[in-house]
Amino acid sequence: MISGSDFHHVLRAAIERSGLGLERVRYHLLQRGCRVSVATLSHWQSGRRKPERQGSLHAVVLLEEVLSVPEGTLAAALGPPRLRGPRQQRRVAADVVWPGEPQVLPLLGEVDGEDEFLVRLSHQDVVRMGADGAEVSMVVRLVVRAARSGVSRLPVVSVLDGPHPTGQWVRPVRHCAVGETRYLPESGCLVASLVFDRELDRGEVIMVEYEVVNPVGAPPSVRSERKLRFPVREYFVEVAFAAELVPSRCRWRIVDGAGVARGGGLRLDNANTAQFAVSGAEPGTYAVHWDW
Repeated sequence: MISGSDFHHVLRAAIERSGLGLERVRYHLLQRGCRVSVATLSHWQSGRRKPERQGSLHAVVLLEEVLSVPEGTLAAALGPPRLRGPRQQRRVAADVVWPGEPQVLPLLGEVDGEDEFLVRLSHQDVVRMGADGAEVSMVVRLVVRAARSGVSRLPVVSVLDGPHPTGQWVRPVRHCAVGETRYLPESGCLVASLVFDRELDRGEVIMVEYEVVNPVGAPPSVRSERKLRFPVREYFVEVAFAAELVPSRCRWRIVDGAGVARGGGLRLDNANTAQFAVSGAEPGTYAVHWDW
C-alpha cells in the first residue's frame, strides 16, 4: 500500500512506482476515453491543484487502473469535497448556457478548471463583419480579478453558425497566450485555453485581449451572440458592418438564466456600427440581431 495522507503525495508515489512518464499516463487515460492534459497531471502531483469536478474524479478512478494501485487508493486520499467559500463564484452549468450544443461540454474538459475564481469586472466584444455578410473576427477584451492565488487561465468557446472543415483560430493580443485548442469541424465548435502571461495572486487584476478569427468562406450571419456563465460588472458589444453591406435593421436581445427574454431596437451610427452595453450583466445570452 502506498503511504502518504495528501492526494498529491500518494499520486506522485504511484506514478514513480509505475515507471510511467506523465505523457504515457495521459496516453493511457486517453485510451480509456478520458482526456487529461500533462499540465493538469503535473499540477495534481505537485499539489497545485486537486481533482474536484466530476470529469476529474472519473479520471482519478481510471488513474488507479493505469498506475496499478489498489482500488480506492487515490480516491480515499482526496478526502471530502472542499467547502466552497465566498472566494469562489458559482458558474451556470455549461448544459444550461449551451442547451442546443452538447458538444461543448466534453470539449471544455480540464480547460474549464479555473474561471470560476475570476471575477469579471469588464467584458468587451468588438465584432467585424465582412462585405459578404459573414463575421470576419471578434476582438475580446476582459478585465478580471483573481479570487484566489494561482489562477492563470480561462476557456474560450466559439461556435460557428454551421459546420466548417478548418474552423476559427484564436490569436493572443495582450497579456496572454493560447494553450490547448480543440475543434469539431462537424459542428463548428472551438474550445481553447487562454493562458495568462503570469499566475495571479489573490486580488490581483489583469486585462487580457485576444481575437477569434473566422475562416474564409464562413456562412453569412444575422446575429452576434455572447453566452455569459458568470456575472459581469459591465458588458459591452460593438458590431461593425462593412460599408458594402449594411443591415436594414438592428436590435438587441437578452435571455436570462430563467429563459426570460427582452429586447429592443439599435441604431447604427455614422461608422456603420451598432453598440450595446449592460451594467451588472447576469449570466445569460446577450445578442445583437440584424436583418439584411
